[in-house]
Amino acid sequence: MRMKRQPDDWRRMLFANAVRGKDGEINLALTSLLYALDRYPELDLSLQMSVLDSLAEGARPHVPRSQGAEASLRALAWYLHGQHGFNGSDRAYASPAGCFLNEALEQRTGLPITLSVIYLEVGWRLGLPVQGVGMPGHFLIKHPGESGDPAQDLYCDPFHKGQLLTAGDCRDLLENRLGLSVAFRPEYLAATERRSILYRMLNNLKAMYLRSRSLQDALWATDRMLIVSPQSAQDMRDRGLLHYATGNFPRATTDFLSYLEMLPGAPDIPVIRRQLAAAVERSGLLN
Repeated sequence: MRMKRQPDDWRRMLFANAVRGKDGEINLALTSLLYALDRYPELDLSLQMSVLDSLAEGARPHVPRSQGAEASLRALAWYLHGQHGFNGSDRAYASPAGCFLNEALEQRTGLPITLSVIYLEVGWRLGLPVQGVGMPGHFLIKHPGESGDPAQDLYCDPFHKGQLLTAGDCRDLLENRLGLSVAFRPEYLAATERRSILYRMLNNLKAMYLRSRSLQDALWATDRMLIVSPQSAQDMRDRGLLHYATGNFPRATTDFLSYLEMLPGAPDIPVIRRQLAAAVERSGLLN
C-alpha cells in the first residue's frame, strides 16, 4: 500500500530539487525562501526575489566593482545598512523569525547568517566576488583580495552595521567579543559553500525549536537538514529520536536502522538499539 502524501510534500520536493546539482549552481536566496514556504504558506516567492533584485539595482550606481575590496564592501554596507537599515538586533536571537530570509527582508534584521545572505545575494547581482564565511559563533562575508593572497582578503559583518574587518579583527571577534573558548584557526575564514550556509541556517532553527520544546518543528528542520546533507549520521539519529518523541514509530525505526548502518561503531549504539527495539514494539502495537 502506498503511503499517503503529507500536505507539505510538494514543498519538500521543491526544496530537494533546488539543492541538487553543483554547489555553485544553487540559488541561495530561492532555496532559503523555499524552506521558509513550509512555515509561511502564503509567501510570494517572486515578490521576495524581486526585493533582492530591487536592492541590487538601487545599489548599482553606488557600489564600485573595480576599485578593490575595501571600496566595494564599504559601499555595499553603506547602502544596505546606511540607506536601508539592515542590521543585527538582540531580538533576532529570541525567535525563529531571525532565521528566515523573508522576515529579514521585511524587518531589516535577522541572525548574522541571514543578513549575510542578503549581502551575498545583492553583491552577486552586482558582480562582486563575495563569499560567505562560516566562522564559529558568527557568520560573516568576505571579498577576496585581488592578488589571491588570503592576507589581502577583507571581511564584512552585516550584523554590526556592515563593519569592515581584517583577519586580525575576525580573530578578536572570535576570541574576545564572542567570549567563545575556541582557539582561532585560519581555516575559520575559508569560503563557505552554499549547501553549508543552508545547513547552518536550518541548524539554527533546529536549535531554537529544541530549546522551546517545539518537537514537530525541530523534526521539520532536521528533515530539511538531511535533504541538504543526506550523509549526516547525527541528523539521521536525531530525526529518528524526534520521530519517536512525536509518536511516528515506523519512521523512527527506519531512521534508527539507517543510523546503525551509517555509524556502526558510534558510542551511542547501545542506546539507539534500545530505542530501535522500543520503536519496533510500538509500531507493532499500531497495526
